[in-house]
Amino acid sequence: MYARSEPLVLSRTVAGRSVGATVSPVGASLQRLGVDGMELVYGDDAGPVASSGAVLVPWPNRVRGGRWLLDGTPQQLEVTEPGAGNALHGLVATTSFAVTARDESSVSLEAGVRHPLGYPFDLGVVVSYRLEATGVRSSITVVNRSAVAAPVAVGVHPYVRVGEAPAAHLLLEVDAERTLLLGDDDLPLRLARVGGTRFDLREPTALVEAPSHAAYTGLRPVDGRVGLRLIDRRSSDAVEVWADDRFGWAQVYVTRELPGLPAGGLAVALEPMTAPPDAFNSGTDLHWLPPSSRWVRNWGIDLGRA
Repeated sequence: MYARSEPLVLSRTVAGRSVGATVSPVGASLQRLGVDGMELVYGDDAGPVASSGAVLVPWPNRVRGGRWLLDGTPQQLEVTEPGAGNALHGLVATTSFAVTARDESSVSLEAGVRHPLGYPFDLGVVVSYRLEATGVRSSITVVNRSAVAAPVAVGVHPYVRVGEAPAAHLLLEVDAERTLLLGDDDLPLRLARVGGTRFDLREPTALVEAPSHAAYTGLRPVDGRVGLRLIDRRSSDAVEVWADDRFGWAQVYVTRELPGLPAGGLAVALEPMTAPPDAFNSGTDLHWLPPSSRWVRNWGIDLGRA
C-alpha cells in the first residue's frame, strides 16, 4: 500500500501526445488532467475542494434531510450539507482510499463503506484511472458485501476547463431532452422538457447564459456513451466528460466560488450520474445490488474538437 495522503501523479506519452493527471486518495478524486500542456480540470492536489473530482457513492447529489425509508423503516444519514440540512454526495467523497496498484499511467484505489449511520450495508468501492491519448478513462466498481441487496447509485464531480480559455469564450453542450426542475433547496420539483426554455443546452450555449444549477435526463447516447461538453468557441477545442449509458442523468453546476479561479472566472462541474438527486426517496433509477455481486460503471474525460 502507498501513503494515503500522497498525491498520485500519472504521466505518459501516448500516441505522441503528452498526457498527465493527478489523483488524490481523498475521494479517489481526479485533481488534474492535462493533454499536451492544456489543462482540462480544476482541482487541488491535497484533495477535493467543493467536491472537485470526487467519486460519489452510494448516491450522487443530495438526499433530502438525510432521511429515507428502507423496507418501511426510517433511516437517518449524517447531514453533510448543514446549511440546507441534507446528506450530500454519498459516503466516500471525503474518505482516504488505499492505493492497491500503480504504474506510470494508471492507478487503482479501494475503500469500504461499512454500516455507517443511516446506511446499514457493507460495500467495497474500487476506482481506477488510466491515461489515454486524449485524456483519462476511469472505472468505478461497487461490491456488495452485505447479506441483502443494497441501494446504490454512482456519480462523479469534475470541474472542467479548456486550458486558460476565459468564461466569455466558453460554450456548454448537454444533449438532453428533459430537465429535473429544482427548488431553492436544490432538490427536485418535477420533470420538464427543455425545448423552448433556458435549460435547453442541446446546441452549444454560452456558459455565461447557462443555468447555474440544473439536473438533466433523456441524455442521447452515441456508441453506448453519453457526453457533456465544454467548448472554446475561438479554437473549437472541446473537453468532453463521457460516461457509459447507464449514466442516465447529469448535473450541471456553474460557480464563481471555486478557489483558484482567476478574477471574473467561472468553473463548471459536469457530473454524470446513474440516478437523479434524492433517488433514495424517489427510487428513480436506484440500482439494488444483490449480495456478493459487483456493479461496474465507466466514465472519462477527453480533449477533442467541436
